[in-house]
Amino acid sequence: MHARRPIAEILATLLCLVAGASLPGAARAQEQTAASDRWLELRIGGVRTGYGHEVVAAGDAGTRQTTVDSAMVLNRLEARVEISEHEVAVEDRAGHLTRLHSEIRASKDATMLDLAVAGEELAITTTAGGRSYRRIEREPRALLGPEGVRALTAERLAAGADRFSYTTFVAELGRVVLATRRLAGREAAADGRPARYVLEETSDALPTPSRLVVAADGHVLEESQPSPFGELTIVETTAAVRGLVLQGARLPEDLYARSLVRANVRLPQPRAIERLRVRIDLKHPESGFPELEAPYQHVLERAADHVVLEISRAPATEAPPPAPGSAAPFTEPNFILQSDHPDVVALAASLRRPGAGPYAQARALQDWVAAHMRFDAGLAMLPASEVVRDRGGSCVAYAVLLSSLARALGIPARIVMGYVYVANVWGGHAWAEVRVGERWIALDAAIYRPGPADAAHIALVRHSGEQGVASGGSELMQIFGNESIRILGYRSGGRWVDVPADARPYVIEGDRYHNPWLGLTVERPADFSFAKADATYPDSTVIALEGPQGSEIRLRQSGARSAAAGPATWLLAEGYHVDRGRTQVAGRVALRGTQPARAAYAFRDGLDLWMLEAAGDGATDQLDAVAARLALRAVGR
Repeated sequence: MHARRPIAEILATLLCLVAGASLPGAARAQEQTAASDRWLELRIGGVRTGYGHEVVAAGDAGTRQTTVDSAMVLNRLEARVEISEHEVAVEDRAGHLTRLHSEIRASKDATMLDLAVAGEELAITTTAGGRSYRRIEREPRALLGPEGVRALTAERLAAGADRFSYTTFVAELGRVVLATRRLAGREAAADGRPARYVLEETSDALPTPSRLVVAADGHVLEESQPSPFGELTIVETTAAVRGLVLQGARLPEDLYARSLVRANVRLPQPRAIERLRVRIDLKHPESGFPELEAPYQHVLERAADHVVLEISRAPATEAPPPAPGSAAPFTEPNFILQSDHPDVVALAASLRRPGAGPYAQARALQDWVAAHMRFDAGLAMLPASEVVRDRGGSCVAYAVLLSSLARALGIPARIVMGYVYVANVWGGHAWAEVRVGERWIALDAAIYRPGPADAAHIALVRHSGEQGVASGGSELMQIFGNESIRILGYRSGGRWVDVPADARPYVIEGDRYHNPWLGLTVERPADFSFAKADATYPDSTVIALEGPQGSEIRLRQSGARSAAAGPATWLLAEGYHVDRGRTQVAGRVALRGTQPARAAYAFRDGLDLWMLEAAGDGATDQLDAVAARLALRAVGR
């Protein structure tokens, strides 16, 4: 929106990290003479995490070209995430945007967007994996480029205006954005410092306003915006910022963890939840709620500061395909859901089940993606061409591949972004929906359950991928970091459980830990004490026992990532040698694993896996005693 990478774009990018690469160098050489050369620094929560280098050059007939190279280096779930962009905006003498080129790299490959403006016609071409997709849109409002926005700001401030609006195009969002600036204060020139203005900017890309500090010539000197990840601030700085950013910065708290919401109770076998009722409260109700009424998700109560939702798991049934043409644009390829890419087409063809209905076919795709993808928190915004080649990424990558494969076989599909319950928290997540007849069925290959996704999924945004995975960033911003989520009740195993407002998540009395929601009871051995009772994702610990000389016993709960996952797979992944013998733990068949100074039991409970493990001097001697007294109620009883 301004003469640099705007906060709306940064937030859209960060919200897809609910997601490395080589970074571009400094701004590329320009044929024109540079009229302006600025370096900018991005801080998140007070920590330097990004830079921008802007070069404005004059061209023929009064045209201007603004080139911005920017990069962010973040940490997410102990993974290094590097996101960079090279953007070139060309505008005419009046400051109207005529062309825009953007290259974004959040993984190995770059995705590109080219915009050409001819009167009211916008030609938008997006490219990824060697394939391009073109669409035409009509926009009657004139679009301003970065210098046009700067000049308009200077002109209106000089004229004493206290409010003005403009439209521009934001590459990450793939769409036109309307913004309004309102004068909030001014600082007169003093001690050689020029006059400065404080503006409040609102836009249809963000639910809350940004604060701008602007010079009289219209240049934005500083911009700040609250976010789920801490205050985002952009300020002018020197070229030294590039080296400092590329060294990487450890944030005081993992960025992703700031968007996690602790659950009020632990859900038993969350992947088996059939129906769920939750209340979402907003800390700042002025941001409002996005549209939450959706298939199998109904709004039971709505107020300015809260909503009550009831989510149901979709039925696993077949239906005839929808009428031809009625499901567009959910069957068409685009630069994210590249259902026409040769590698996607070939894989989909190999997974085709002759004679299978759309639901059975989609289920086969879900199982394949769950079994053959590897989770990588450092890779989020990937087109299907890259996912199908490298078979790794965050939950967004799983949803992109599953949706693309479905479209390649003629099954309408789309991406959903929202929350999922896992390991005592609600966290940002993405999954796929496929259309079977007139019904949309959620399928999750990353937080896996065979068949329709469990009801512990709260959908906030649905989109077809045409504008990129950052679509819906504004809706996510309305809630992420602004919410509390309380479970009011749930049904699992055919049994409905009410959760009172004053419900305690667990009780520790003397030598006994009891979690009524899990139906779990653990008794501690002598000389051990309870610990980690409030652990949350990514730590799967439900309860730990700490003993003398650093010994520890932990009980962990984890959902299986694929149909093939089981106790042996988990033990091997944790470095254990799996014994051949089997035993009973909490009434379930368990496998024993051993390694030097460690031992563990792993067992399956429905769709969940549990591991009871011991480490340290003396702890392994206590493992069998704890296992013998461990009680876990079956779901539905």
